[in-house]
Order: sequence, then structure tokens, then C-alpha cells
Amino acid sequence: MKAALFVGGWEGHSPTNFSDWCEALLRDEDFDVDVYTTLAPLADPTSLADIDLIVPIWSSARSAHRPEFGNMTKPEEDGLLKLIGDGCGLAGWHGHMGDAFRDRPTYHFLIGGQFVAHPPGWPDNLVPSDDFVDYDVTITRPDDPIVKDIRSFRLYSEQYYLLTDPSNEVLATTTFSGDHLWWIEGTVIPVVWKRRWDKGRVFYCSIGHRLEDLKVPQVTEIIRRGALWAAREEQS
Repeated sequence: MKAALFVGGWEGHSPTNFSDWCEALLRDEDFDVDVYTTLAPLADPTSLADIDLIVPIWSSARSAHRPEFGNMTKPEEDGLLKLIGDGCGLAGWHGHMGDAFRDRPTYHFLIGGQFVAHPPGWPDNLVPSDDFVDYDVTITRPDDPIVKDIRSFRLYSEQYYLLTDPSNEVLATTTFSGDHLWWIEGTVIPVVWKRRWDKGRVFYCSIGHRLEDLKVPQVTEIIRRGALWAAREEQS
């Protein structure tokens, strides 16, 4: 199988470090991996016709106002939609996928959601340590191959509040306290989901602000399985 990683955008999220981690993970699963530091190849989807999996590691949280972080153009968005619609898989995590390309609503239709806040870092706290909370990740479909035999677990990191597509197949959720925003107390938000986009498969995990988050054994395994599912390989 073959994977393409699109790596770039805002350096504050260290996309290259995440790319190195993801490349090693996929190579261990016998993927050939190409790494792109520009989105331009997406504008010509025929050049990526042999790709089984796309992983966006593109940190563009402020791209709507800061074009130097690498906006996605309409031809690039159209190319990505065509690739996934034709059967290529798409998999990713946290802001590198869920908060990228804010000015491209159809991209967020494709992935099934959009990051909007991480209390207490709301509306825009730029000190990462101030954004971290202890929170539970609750497995909701324990028989699904992506999360099978993985128990619910606890993390200390950013807890993503997302607007999500009701057609997603939600595999894990988190419940917000009212400690920072009283009016969202008890709100249940998806953490891990999978979905279809025509012939393609899409997987997303909201965990992953720090590389250490992805190295939590449960998270590593969920992302590994999710990437394989998106690339249409059966799970053992």
C-alpha cells in the first residue's frame, strides 16, 4: 500500500515531528510513504491515483486570516474530494486534520467535523499548558475493529469541543464538565469517528495536541487501526 502525508502550515504545532512519527507508524505496516510539504499535488489528482491513504498533518488553525500558514485552494480541495470519493482513504488527528483549512467548509463536510474550542482555552488562549485538562475518553462501540479490546481511558491534554456530522459512526466520546463554561456541563462530544465519503473511508481522532498524546498506547493503536481501516485493509 502507499500513503501520502501532506505536512506543513503553522510551525507552532510542529508538523514535521508528527510527520516523522506517522511515517514510522505506517512503514511498520508496510506502507510506502511519500511526504509532501505543499498541497499543490492535490490539484492534479491523477498524479496521486496510486495512493491508498492520505494523512493531512497541516496545522492551519489561523489560516483564514494568515495565508502564510498555507490555505487550501479550491482546486486542491476539489482534487482531495475526488481522490477520497474515488476510494482513497483519509485519516488524521487533532488540529492537523480537524482544525485545518477553516475557510473550506466542504473539507469539513468531508472529514465530518470542525474544531471550535478547547475549554479552558476559550476563545483563544495561546498558552498551551493553560488549555490542558484531565478528561475521560469513553469507548462507545467496543465491538468495532478500530477500538475492539481497548478500554476507556483518561488523558491530560486539550479536550476538543467539535461541531460534528450526525452521519459519523462515533467510536469514542468525551463528556465536558462545567468547570470553565458552565453552560456546556454534561455535553457529550465525539472523540473518534469513522465515516464514508462515496467510495472512500474517512477516520478521525481528536486526540493529539502533543506528540506524547499520540504515544499513549491506546491512542497509537486506535490511530494505527483507523489508518488501516481507511486504507481498506481488514483488521486482525
